[in-house]
Amino acid sequence: MIVSLRRPDVDTLETLFTLSREQHEHEALPFDREPVVSTFNTLLSQPERGDVFLIDVEHEGRTDTIGFIVLAYSFSVENGGSVGVIDQFFIQQTWRRQGVGSQVIPEVEKQAKTRQCVAVILEMNIGNKGARLFYEQFDYQPRRQHCIFTKRL
Repeated sequence: MIVSLRRPDVDTLETLFTLSREQHEHEALPFDREPVVSTFNTLLSQPERGDVFLIDVEHEGRTDTIGFIVLAYSFSVENGGSVGVIDQFFIQQTWRRQGVGSQVIPEVEKQAKTRQCVAVILEMNIGNKGARLFYEQFDYQPRRQHCIFTKRL
């Protein structure tokens, strides 16, 4: 199995939107296509804000697109400079626990380094034990007593 990342193009945007809908459904979140499309189009046209990658798996003589990852860019005094933020990371259910994510994370970290990021940060549901164990194997450290607040504007 060969895992690779590629940037979406005009021919693969619908695949990205479909995967985003699957992610929303998996996380029991409402899916409103218009803002999702607008946000992805902004990221794709303004790469300084972040990168979007489709996740492809080559197996048994064919290639399937089975997920996507979004790496947004920000700045952090606490971390000492530019940071990459894994904003979304989705792999279709049938491909989980098969080593795909273990190949994606190092590639995303390399991308963050090319953007002079000093750290990569992410958030996850505190009750998602599998995700926590997955990220810890790549030396991601949970922040004790840390709570993220969000206010939509």
